[in-house]
Amino acid sequence: MLGKSVPVFCYHAVCEEDGHSPATFASHLDMMLEMGFKTITADHLYEICMGRKPIDDKYVVLTFDDCHISNWINVVPMLEERGMTGVFFAVSDFIGQGKIRNRADVPQMLSMRESFIKALSENDNSQFMNEAELKSLVHDRGMEVYAHTCRHQGCFKDFRFKGNFSADSHWSTWGVYRKFNSELPTYDYGSAFAYNGYWPQFRKGKVTFKRRSDDERREFIRDDFKRCLDKIKKINGSRRQFFCWPWGDFDNLGMKEAAAAGFCGTFTLERSANMLGTDPMRINRIGVGTSKDAAWIKQRLHMYSNEASAMLCFKFFTKRNDIGKVLYITDTEKLSGGSRQLINSARAMLQAGVGVVAVLRPDSKLIPELEEMGVEVVILDDFKNMLTAAGFLSSVIEEHQVDVVHTYHNRAVKIGCIAKGLSLLGGRKFKLFFNRGVIYKPNPLAPLFSLIGNGYICNSAKSREVLLKHFVLPKRAQVVYNSFVGGGRKPKRSAETSIIYVGNEGHAKGPDVYIKAVDRLLAQDKCEGVRFIAVGMEDLSAYRDIASASTLERIECPGYIPHEEVVKLLASSHIYVMSSRQESMPNTLLEAFECGLAAICTKAGGTAELIRDGVNGLLCEVEDSEALAKSMKRLIEDSELRSEMGRLNRRIVRSFMSSTAKAQALLKVYSSLPGDKPQTALPDIDRLIRK
Repeated sequence: MLGKSVPVFCYHAVCEEDGHSPATFASHLDMMLEMGFKTITADHLYEICMGRKPIDDKYVVLTFDDCHISNWINVVPMLEERGMTGVFFAVSDFIGQGKIRNRADVPQMLSMRESFIKALSENDNSQFMNEAELKSLVHDRGMEVYAHTCRHQGCFKDFRFKGNFSADSHWSTWGVYRKFNSELPTYDYGSAFAYNGYWPQFRKGKVTFKRRSDDERREFIRDDFKRCLDKIKKINGSRRQFFCWPWGDFDNLGMKEAAAAGFCGTFTLERSANMLGTDPMRINRIGVGTSKDAAWIKQRLHMYSNEASAMLCFKFFTKRNDIGKVLYITDTEKLSGGSRQLINSARAMLQAGVGVVAVLRPDSKLIPELEEMGVEVVILDDFKNMLTAAGFLSSVIEEHQVDVVHTYHNRAVKIGCIAKGLSLLGGRKFKLFFNRGVIYKPNPLAPLFSLIGNGYICNSAKSREVLLKHFVLPKRAQVVYNSFVGGGRKPKRSAETSIIYVGNEGHAKGPDVYIKAVDRLLAQDKCEGVRFIAVGMEDLSAYRDIASASTLERIECPGYIPHEEVVKLLASSHIYVMSSRQESMPNTLLEAFECGLAAICTKAGGTAELIRDGVNGLLCEVEDSEALAKSMKRLIEDSELRSEMGRLNRRIVRSFMSSTAKAQALLKVYSSLPGDKPQTALPDIDRLIRK
């Protein structure tokens, strides 16, 4: 004989204003009675789960979350009329004082959403049952009242953008921000009891977000449970206390705190059987939508009053898009441009409260800086044996509970893809992204890689455009600009006007184009008092055929110097020149912006995405050394223009390429789901310039 189960229904407001008419609710109750079901209390259900009472009849539990005033005015009379009982979960901070009300005392009943907004933003609790009414439920009417937290606190659980704060925003937004401001962004919401969440921090009129730590959430839960439980105990006087999770969301951390607080059982919105052996800390419930009729109730009673069908029609809660730890992996040991961005991405995540793990070679030059920042560095000796490396990566992902893997450089891409495949065999599920900071032709397997993982993160729209031309799907290529963290001090310029090139001697960087431009400039003007610097060049003898000996003597070549020295040289210069033939979005451009330099650049790659010709820099055609020379002469002679360009560029990099901006952009991509639009928007430089 098949075992029995106890269905538990979850209601909220029951009123026309909330779309759940009292007439429909009455039909639900009548259907339950017609089918021979009897309502029981949470305490009775607990005894059944613990094996102290049998399911010796057709039982059902009716629960009502939030204790909207409609529960008192509409629900309670209908339950009493039919000899039925209910279990009510109250939000303790919304429990006001006052007399017991009747219908005439509630002239305007608001929807559940409007009621929450008024309570959270105005401390107006009139749309919720007051203390006298709740006590009457328990002591006069034989019902139960238990805890539903202090404020039903929500949070931004991830960075899936939902638009700016508006009258249409989810009501929990008023509990996150407390005060309405249409310029504030909103994101996907979740329960603050189940998700650490990203919390707004205001400084100098700007808002940033930081992920709460496990310890901070634990402290918040403990405080909330204590305050809520203290208040509810004074109302119900019960020796056994129960709790209802907001939105039905929970996790192990919250569940342990609920048990430690003294709750004997908690109600979720999972679906399965409630019977002997059911964990009372995870009592299953069936949410009743406003459109559900009596026929739907009848069907659910059949399904969930039978052990076998109730377990077959299960629905378990899984935390989604909860990004707590990111892993960065690269096989390069050099401090290249990509490596520098790995470091900056790690810094951005740490500042946002997200944990970071880095998988690196033992000889990697990234290790000291990453460890100093607080990154957990894991050494992988052999990147060449990809299957072994992928197995190692999988074990690191599992051990460190990694949610997102972000690869840098080609070999790491392949290792990540194999590890993703291994995860299908039972390993930890994770998202996989590939960094793309170049505009040359990608690996022919790039479209396949993007489908195995979650796609590419490009550092310019131009880089993304190249991927799309090689058959990577648009939704699998997103744009996140590089970031740069400056010293914060106003740069000290040298007395001489300094023009600086930062790159290397590779053909793509166009060092010869820069030398030709300097040669042409000096052929027209002696440029007394002007310094020409070429960082990354060591021996100029190879350029004797394209420039005069006197020109080569004027160009200072410090060679390859540490990054800190490069930044110091930029900070003491006046004009930055990028003469590249091929680029995506060079780090040195952002570093020059941060140092307040005017920029002269070829239109290579994504450079034009950040420069408005004549406004914050000057743009020249690729290979056009004559145009570069003219541009240098113009800015040498117009100190006011180059100073204004430098001021704009500093504002641009601090507004759009800061660690905070990168953290939010990366988290938006990491949080994205398959149906979301890819992030492709360019920085709104024009708006910044107009200010």
